Amino acid sequence: MPNRTERPAAPARPGAGGPRRGPGGAPGTGGGAPVGGGFGKGGRGRGGTAGAFGKGGAGRGKQRKSKRAKRQELEQMSAPSLGGVSVPRGDGNTVVRLRRGASITDFADKIEANPAALVTVLFHLGEMATATQSLDEETFGVLGEELGYKIQVVSPEDEERELLSSFDIDFEAELEAEGDDELEARPPVVTVMGHVDHGKTRLLDAIRNTKVVEGEAGGITQHIGAYQIEFEHEGTDRAITFIDTPGHEAFTAMRARGAKVTDIAVLVVAADDGVMPQTVEALNHAQAANVPIVVAVNKIDKESANPDKVRGQLTEYGLVPEEYGGDTMFVEVSARQHLNIDALLEAVLLTADAALDMRANPDKDARGIAIEANLDKGRGAVATVLVQSGTLKVGDTIVAGTAHGRVRAMFDENGDNLTEAGPSRPVQVLGLSNVPRAGDTFFVTDDERTARQIAEKREAADRNAALAKRRKRISLEDFDQAVADGKVDTLNLILKGDVSGAVEALEDSLLKIDVGDGVQLRVIHRGVGAITQNDVNLATVDNAIIIGFNVKPAERVADLAEREGVDMRFYSVIYAAIDDIELALKGMLKPEYEEVQLGTAEVREVFRSSKFGNIAGSIVRSGVIRRNAKARVTRDGKIIGDNLTVDSLKRFKDDATEVRTDFECGIGLGSFNDVKEGDIIETFEMREKPRV
Repeated sequence: MPNRTERPAAPARPGAGGPRRGPGGAPGTGGGAPVGGGFGKGGRGRGGTAGAFGKGGAGRGKQRKSKRAKRQELEQMSAPSLGGVSVPRGDGNTVVRLRRGASITDFADKIEANPAALVTVLFHLGEMATATQSLDEETFGVLGEELGYKIQVVSPEDEERELLSSFDIDFEAELEAEGDDELEARPPVVTVMGHVDHGKTRLLDAIRNTKVVEGEAGGITQHIGAYQIEFEHEGTDRAITFIDTPGHEAFTAMRARGAKVTDIAVLVVAADDGVMPQTVEALNHAQAANVPIVVAVNKIDKESANPDKVRGQLTEYGLVPEEYGGDTMFVEVSARQHLNIDALLEAVLLTADAALDMRANPDKDARGIAIEANLDKGRGAVATVLVQSGTLKVGDTIVAGTAHGRVRAMFDENGDNLTEAGPSRPVQVLGLSNVPRAGDTFFVTDDERTARQIAEKREAADRNAALAKRRKRISLEDFDQAVADGKVDTLNLILKGDVSGAVEALEDSLLKIDVGDGVQLRVIHRGVGAITQNDVNLATVDNAIIIGFNVKPAERVADLAEREGVDMRFYSVIYAAIDDIELALKGMLKPEYEEVQLGTAEVREVFRSSKFGNIAGSIVRSGVIRRNAKARVTRDGKIIGDNLTVDSLKRFKDDATEVRTDFECGIGLGSFNDVKEGDIIETFEMREKPRV
């Protein structure tokens, strides 16, 4: 005999009684097909189906939830739903640290969420991305804010520190553990910088008594060379390491990767030419790196030489000679005649001893910087490295950036074999797996396996960072917010103009702006001429804004600035530039927008629709009419409707996205119905106005 709860429902009688209410639930239906209550127990009508939540009402029986269903319901209640999916939520102060180029999957692992759910949430926030796609810091910030997390993208330095700590490598703790008795004096590392053809390489040639210039194409340095010389100073032989660079591009490239290579910069200025544009650039790069400067006034043997003019010009850039009461040493030399070379070396050593603590521990594994590298057909990857601490030996296993390998051989600047190299010693190294970049750090590891794993993880991190959208650097609009967030406290500017007088006037006016406490304004470079790639590189390193006064970027510079996220501003009126900078410092600068007309259409006939209102049958007279564009209606030259929107746009019976000149169309302006034959419909859009 069947159980009472399993008895089939009797067929409903037509016209049966009214609704019945199940206890604790919504009304059941007395006739027809009864359904259970929405919440609680279902209706008691026969044949009632289970309620959406709670217990069903199939007859008088009860259906219990399984423990798994109850647990899932509890998890759904505790994890709020965003975009139709359930995700764990933070309290608004929960910090999640992510590496550069991290993906949604990495974020999901941190908060123990389903990556697919985060993809859905991000989609509802207006951003489409896959679970394994690298995202930028801004996108993670929006996603984290929605879910109640504070996202911190780890800086390259912190990322490198965390990578090495996973292999139990901690260089900072190693340095703190070193005692003074373990440190020994090391040679200073000197970079020679200056304008092209002012005698940088010939000066090094005179110092080393070699013929480097004759081996260069056209007498111009084509590579980065590092050399070490011996010099007798106060009765003691002292070593000095020189780095010869093609201008200052390599100096900036190494700084861009966080490499602190140079101890002292020798600024070479020709006594007959004086200060030139690249001289100023080299000077600004050295000052931005906080490197002491020694000025070598070269070519004093020429009849047109005027060393005092050079001193006066450099005083304007903050280099005041000692004889004028400053702290910068100026030495007049002649590289061709070998005049005062010893005096220049004396000045370098005196500056080093006075301003720097040049000591290192030679009795440990080597660490240093890759200065240059190339691929040799016969020898493979050849890297010129500068040992900064420790001693590098043949047979050591090293990792340099994304390259690794065992040191098969080492050579000095003359091509002689070396078995070991101490602090401040530049050497060529053979045996790396590939070519490292200028500025990559290298260090010795215990075994090849560790070196290979570190190199592979570095390569993967660089690849992910490259896949991520480039983070936009500081701009005038977001400077105030960046200050409030504690990200910056100094607004760095690079000024370029058509004439030096205008640049000087602009700089003087900007420096007079009262920026208040806690915020500084700093001009890290100024120059005359078009904005160059060097300007963008310097802005990239020092997070600066480029101000162009009556000048434009050189070829391909604008593309480079866009890739690097550098903000460039162009002005033709000096007061406009001053006002913008002042407003930015005070947090008041907003983007300017201008109205750009898209097209006009003449109303030929008005069609009336009970569903859509009045439809203006029109012909496009100029430009293009786009759906969803802003619009206004004019009649006899007077505006009768403004700030309207093209809600609907049709070509005959078909919807259209846009309609061009001389074509007919039907235009619907939403709730605005006051259109007549002969009216003119203008469409326009608001675009951000470039500042000029």
